[in-house]
Amino acid sequence: MLLVCCFHVFISEGKVFVDISKGYLVIQDYAYHIILVKAFWFDGFGNIYDLCFQQRALSAYLGSQIKTVMVIGITPISLVLWLPFAYVARFSMAVSYTLWTVFSVGVLFAALWSVCQNVLQRKNRPILPITLCLVTIFSAPAYTAIYLGQTSILATGLLVYLIHIVHKSDNELRTVDGLLVTILIFALGMKPPYIALGFGLLIIYGMWRETLHSVAIVSVFLIGITPLLTWEWVPSYLHLLQMYSPGKMPDVYAWALVFEDMNIFRSAFRGFIGDNVAYLISNLVIYGVYLGIVGGSVLYTIKGKSADQLSPLSGREDQLFVLLVASYLLFAPYAGSYEDVLFLSVFVMLLHVDDTLPLTSYKRAPLPFFLFVILFHRDIPPDTPFWLYWILKAAILGYMLKLCRFAPETCPNQQ
Repeated sequence: MLLVCCFHVFISEGKVFVDISKGYLVIQDYAYHIILVKAFWFDGFGNIYDLCFQQRALSAYLGSQIKTVMVIGITPISLVLWLPFAYVARFSMAVSYTLWTVFSVGVLFAALWSVCQNVLQRKNRPILPITLCLVTIFSAPAYTAIYLGQTSILATGLLVYLIHIVHKSDNELRTVDGLLVTILIFALGMKPPYIALGFGLLIIYGMWRETLHSVAIVSVFLIGITPLLTWEWVPSYLHLLQMYSPGKMPDVYAWALVFEDMNIFRSAFRGFIGDNVAYLISNLVIYGVYLGIVGGSVLYTIKGKSADQLSPLSGREDQLFVLLVASYLLFAPYAGSYEDVLFLSVFVMLLHVDDTLPLTSYKRAPLPFFLFVILFHRDIPPDTPFWLYWILKAAILGYMLKLCRFAPETCPNQQ
């Protein structure tokens, strides 16, 4: 509690959430979203995805006419998750931000602690994944996500805990808490990529009952909140998502997108092949991988086979999920550097695969350093070719994919 109080004092004295004093709008991501959520619940503006709603909410908060706004990718589920924080923001944005940060970081560390309780009980402890986790936790993306109040911290914690539940239930003959899984999936629904990864994890591991329950709960919620949002929210939301397409960004939104800050395929290679082609390749890869893995899992379940028999991947369940996360981190059409916190889900999955991965191997010892370079690429001299960071990121994720190929009893300890 003392640490939380000190953090709040620091935030109250030094953090500027909204500033228009220099003639242009500077606003923190969390503050922007909370202003919109607060306007929805307490000012009754209606469709949060409508441009007029966003301009009215910002103008009412700042007391002056505001035209430029940011694209919002959050789903209506975020309106419920942020409701208590929006209520607090009516009195103090600093207190609201403090509570959100404590909540997000608390969920992440609680999830990691649950994983560590099992991992540290082993005779041979997986030093490599633990080291990679620590590098990610104390990285620039994690700091940026916390500073901006991004959802990636909470989403990573929810995904890590879901991985823990899946492996724990797998070892205990599927004695899984269905309600808890449904809550985790519902919360991951704050953004489409997060809930897609959550559903992908459940489907890969054949947890169909929990998947169907989660789909039902999310569907009922979206139907129930539609009268409040008005029926126009669906086309409005889809229109906003299309803003990330090349040539589709109006001036009122364009100022908030900085592709140079994203270590993704589109940012790395758009200068060579053009933004249109890079965007097309990104979509083809990410949707192809997801539909291939999830669709293959469904097909092989219908045939009475397991995900271990998927062809042509011939991958383990762990490996297939790592491939899903890797495709998102590498080929998302739009993903800020703070999304790299999801590296933690890959390393946590690796923690469950094997307990004898030595860090001292000549092949593995450089991995923490290379990961450090990737996660701190914004602080490295800007004249370094940006595509090098993407290739290095792809190489590390590819090596994690290779390590996940080996079952615990067959992983080669001599490497």
